[in-house]
Amino acid sequence: MIVLAMAAALSSWSQVIRLEGHKAIRDNRSNVWLCSVPQDVFGTDWMATIEFDSLFSSLVIDGQQVVAGSSFTFDHIQGGKQYPVTATLGDEVITGAITFTWLPVLELKGEFGNEYAPGTVTLNAPDTAQSREDLTAKLKWRGGITNTGDKHKRNYHIKFINENGNKTNRRLLDLRKDNHWKLDGGQMDPLRIRNRVCSDLWLDMSRHPWHHDIDPTVVNGSNGRLTEVILNGEYHGIYGLIEPIDRKQLGLVKTDETTGEVHGQQWTSKLKYPTYILPPPNNYSATWNGNEVSYPEIEDVFPTDWSTLYNAFEFARRVDAVDDWQTLADSLDYYFDTPVMEDYFIFIVTLQALDNEIKNIYYSCYDKTLGAPRLTLTPWDLDISVGARSVSGLDVSPERPLNWIAHVALGDMFFWSAPHRQHIINRYWELRKTWLHTDSLVARFQHAVDELEECGAAGREEARWSGDSDLGGAVLDLSGEMEYVADWITRRMAYIDENVFVRDLEPGDVNQDGVVNIADAIKLISMILSSDLSQVEADVTTDVNGDGVININDAIMLISIILLGS
Repeated sequence: MIVLAMAAALSSWSQVIRLEGHKAIRDNRSNVWLCSVPQDVFGTDWMATIEFDSLFSSLVIDGQQVVAGSSFTFDHIQGGKQYPVTATLGDEVITGAITFTWLPVLELKGEFGNEYAPGTVTLNAPDTAQSREDLTAKLKWRGGITNTGDKHKRNYHIKFINENGNKTNRRLLDLRKDNHWKLDGGQMDPLRIRNRVCSDLWLDMSRHPWHHDIDPTVVNGSNGRLTEVILNGEYHGIYGLIEPIDRKQLGLVKTDETTGEVHGQQWTSKLKYPTYILPPPNNYSATWNGNEVSYPEIEDVFPTDWSTLYNAFEFARRVDAVDDWQTLADSLDYYFDTPVMEDYFIFIVTLQALDNEIKNIYYSCYDKTLGAPRLTLTPWDLDISVGARSVSGLDVSPERPLNWIAHVALGDMFFWSAPHRQHIINRYWELRKTWLHTDSLVARFQHAVDELEECGAAGREEARWSGDSDLGGAVLDLSGEMEYVADWITRRMAYIDENVFVRDLEPGDVNQDGVVNIADAIKLISMILSSDLSQVEADVTTDVNGDGVININDAIMLISIILLGS
C-alpha cells in the first residue's frame, strides 16, 4: 500500500501523452516528452492517434491544436528531431517538445540509496505489447567506486515484489523472467556501452561450460538490452538492462531442500593466486580471502562450504610455486573448466580488461558432489576495457605488454607452459578468423554507437552528462570516443598478434593446429585444386619448399615430410 500511495503521489511529475498507444514521458529538466516507438517508424511520416491526461485543457503539437482521440502526423521522424508542444494544465502553460527513440524507456520512481527502498518501474517498449506499467519493486544503488557520495549517474539493483511485498518474477522485453535485474549506467565509460558490447562478445566467442551438454539452457554470461531511463521525472540517460548472473543463469544444481545438501555453488571473486600459503577457509563466514558467497547464500546454508574453491586455488598455488607442469597437465581439468578458462584469458587480454583480472569474476561449480568439481568463470562489469581512459593512473595503451595480468585465473601458469600455451595460441588464431577479426570487433562497437546516434539517445546522453563531475568535467562525445576505440582495437590486435599470441609455425602446418599430419596435406591439395591462390598468403605453412609460390610441388614435399616423420 505504501508503494501504491507513493506511485500516485509521483504521477503528477510526468504529464503523459499517448501516441498510438505509445506513452510519451515528460523530462522535467528539458520539458521534452520522450516516446519509444518501433524502429521502422523512423524515416517515415507517422500518423498517430493522440490521447492525453484529463488534466490537459489543451494541447498544441507543432502549431496544430490536437483534440484527444484525434490523429496527428509527425513529419519524417528522426533521432533527435523535436516537435514543439504547448500544453495547458489548468492555469499552467507548459512549452516543450516531443521526440522519439526506438530504445525502450524505463521510468523509475522512488527515493533510493544504499539500502533497498520501495519504488515503481514502468517499461515503455517500442512494441507496446511488451510494455509494463507501474511494477512495484525494491530498488537500491549498486557499485563500488561508482557508488561513492559524489556520484550522480548511479547504477541500480531492482527486485520486483507483489502488493504484499513478496518477490515476484517479471519478464522484461525478450529477456528472461525473473524478479532480480540490474541497471548499468556506464558512469565511468565515455562510450557508455563497453560493458554491454563486451558482454555480448563474451557470449558469442566463449565455449560453453562443460555441463552445457547436461543442461542446454545454460548461459555463461549476461544478456541485456540498452535502454533510456527517466528517474523521478528527469531524464537520466542510456542504461544497460541486465540479466543477473546467478544460479539459474548458470544452470547450477539447486541445494537439496529436504536434506540441505549443497550441490551447485557460486562465488564473487577478487582472489589473487598467491605463492604464499592461503588462509584457511572459515565456513561460518560469507567471505574468504576477498571472495564472497553468492549461492547458496549463507543465510540459507549455514555453515557454508568453501572447500571447492579453496581446493582449486590451493592446487593452482602449489603448481605455480614449483612449476610442476606435469601435475598441471594431469589435474587441471579436474579443478577447472579449461576451455572456458582459456577463452577467458584470451578475452581479457584482447580487450585489456584491466578490471577483470582479479575481480569482477564469478566462479561457479555445477555440482560439487560429482567426481570432478570443476570451476567455471564468468566475467561481469566490463566497462574498464578497450582502452577506457576515464580511470586516472591506468596505462590503457593498446601496445601495453602483459605486465598487468599476473594473477588472472591460471594465466601465469598455463599460458607460459608449452602445451597449454600452444592450445591458447591456436584458439586465439581460430577466433581471429571470426569474432576477434579486427573488422568484426570494430563493426560490433560501431553498430552499437550508430544505433544510439540514429535514435537520438547519444545526443540526449551527451546533453545530460557532459561536464558532470562523474566524468571529471569532460565533454561527453560518443562519436569521438568511437573513433578512438576503432583506432585502439586496430592497434591492439596488431600488437597482440606480434607480441602475445605468437605462433611458432612449422613448415606444412597448413591448418595451424600445431601438428603436421595428413589433415594438412588434404587441406593444401584442396587449396591448390579449388582456391584462387592469389588470395592465399604464401607463408611457411603453405609454401613448404620455400620457392615463393604455392603449387603441387609443395603438396609433394609435405607428403614426404609426413611419411618421413611417421
